[in-house]
Amino acid sequence: MKALSSSPPARRSFLKAAGITIALPMMESVATPAGRSDGGEAMRMVCISPTLGVYPKAFFPKSTGANFELTPTLKPLENLRGDFTVCSNMDHPAIFSGHGGISTFLTGIRGGNVVSMDQLAAEYAGYQTRFPSMHVAVGGGMNASWTSSGIRVRELGDPRDMFDQLFVPDSAAAIKERELRIQEQGSILDLVREQAKRFARRTNPADRQKLEEYLTAIRDAETKLQGMKRWANVPKPKVNYQPEGHPHSGQDYEFLAPMMFDLILLAIQSDSSRVFTAGFGMHNRMIELDGVSTGYHSLSHHGNRPDILRQLGIIDNFYIQQMARFVQKLKDSPLGNRGDGTLLDKTMVYFGSGMGDAARHSNRDLPVILAGGGFRHQGHVDCKTPGGESTPLNNLYTTMLQKFGVEIESFNGATGTFSLS
Repeated sequence: MKALSSSPPARRSFLKAAGITIALPMMESVATPAGRSDGGEAMRMVCISPTLGVYPKAFFPKSTGANFELTPTLKPLENLRGDFTVCSNMDHPAIFSGHGGISTFLTGIRGGNVVSMDQLAAEYAGYQTRFPSMHVAVGGGMNASWTSSGIRVRELGDPRDMFDQLFVPDSAAAIKERELRIQEQGSILDLVREQAKRFARRTNPADRQKLEEYLTAIRDAETKLQGMKRWANVPKPKVNYQPEGHPHSGQDYEFLAPMMFDLILLAIQSDSSRVFTAGFGMHNRMIELDGVSTGYHSLSHHGNRPDILRQLGIIDNFYIQQMARFVQKLKDSPLGNRGDGTLLDKTMVYFGSGMGDAARHSNRDLPVILAGGGFRHQGHVDCKTPGGESTPLNNLYTTMLQKFGVEIESFNGATGTFSLS
């Protein structure tokens, strides 16, 4: 681990007027193209979360280093050694709220206008792609993604809806409605700008500076509006993929989960978005997997009962199977004429949760796997500090954001970075 000097996170300011919340732009210029870490092929970020975490004793390896022994839960990653790193003793030090930690998974702290790591990356990438970010979850919401104004980003609950958004052409009526909505938003911004200019005539120098920040925020909102306009009439990409069949229910994970990850892969290949969250929500319904006969939330409170742990192990292993399948598909996808290597080299795949041991409502020692992204992976890393404390997970998030291209020294109070070089 390579520590940076401790410093407060970059200040993000927000202004409200006429029912609109407008984020002030980052004050420092960005040197690299949006969504790119080095001016070359764009970097992507995929955050995968089982909201109730995984059973720790079957997840965390006992040995460290590149040749660590895979635990039962991690077995599906056997053929991907060298492409991922497992971290233990890493969590959000300020979070002690049981299930409440789910909503802090990608923020690491609580607060009003606390942006999540994925949304900071999405702000940076902007409308270089049709969707700054995409969000989908099987089995219920994840509550993982939060905008800079503190608004939760809702996930699509059915991957087939994601397919429609990505690849099904909009009707003429839908296009017309979107154009009217964009026009109305532009009119509101025009009104706010004119009101601000009139107000400027009767302000003192100090207030005038604040007002200039406000006008800068309006210009930023207008830039986002232009981004939406840019894609309004651009045809959606055509892909050789058609969803077939129907799930038995919202808990038919064997049908829904592979489709979810296949669509994310297609979205990456078509450069429809560069930031994704995907995962599995919290609920107490029975997940449709062979060998599972008890509600999911009840299984998470296993009480160390062998039959319950066996069922929970089936679910946890399924999660890692889906991650491994997705990572392998990225690894098998060459960049082609866009550069050397594979899509995995340009995609950070992060698996984690805001819950450590759900049976104890613990937010300590969170499950963490990072794959791909061009990092030099280290197998299993014990992140306990010399003082016996866990490493802040936001240190890893800082490193991931930097890899994505965001110029940031510390994300949400991180104490440094996490070295994978």
